[in-house]
Amino acid sequence: MGLLKDVGPAGLVPAAWIFAAAAVLGLVTARTVLIAMVVMDVLLVTFFVTTLSEMTGPVLSAWQRVLAVGAVVNVLGTVDLVATPGSDPLAALALYAWIALPAAAYVRTWTAMSGPAYRHVYLVGAALSLVGLGLFAAGGAALLDEAVVAVAGLAVVGLGQTAGIVTAALQNGGRLG
Repeated sequence: MGLLKDVGPAGLVPAAWIFAAAAVLGLVTARTVLIAMVVMDVLLVTFFVTTLSEMTGPVLSAWQRVLAVGAVVNVLGTVDLVATPGSDPLAALALYAWIALPAAAYVRTWTAMSGPAYRHVYLVGAALSLVGLGLFAAGGAALLDEAVVAVAGLAVVGLGQTAGIVTAALQNGGRLG
């Protein structure tokens, strides 16, 4: 794959989780969220189409499936933001999907690799995604403000997924053994 395709996700993944946290905190408008979703739709579909023949084998094909399913739920979430402003159940589904789908692919990546110690970063990334999912879903915990718990969950997800994607970018660039 090309340099942008190899390292671009290492910047886009943490940016997406920071943006999601800002949205939960109400720091961005609904219109800004819609624009971001459209941009994400375009990037996802473009990345999927341009890497279709390159993403083969047990690990990359798992990530190709993440892109395919993720793009579909993301587009549905975008349509939902337009069709049912304020309700947005499909937009929420897209967010949960982007937490869970990479977690499953990180587990697949971890199991497919043998040998290198850095492979455990993928398992940690999956675990943090699932812990973050639990925190995000439990956003209404009795002792903490809903937004605080939700944003903490997104921060944990972002940390885990960023660790995984940065490791993948370094691995793809030949910077890891």
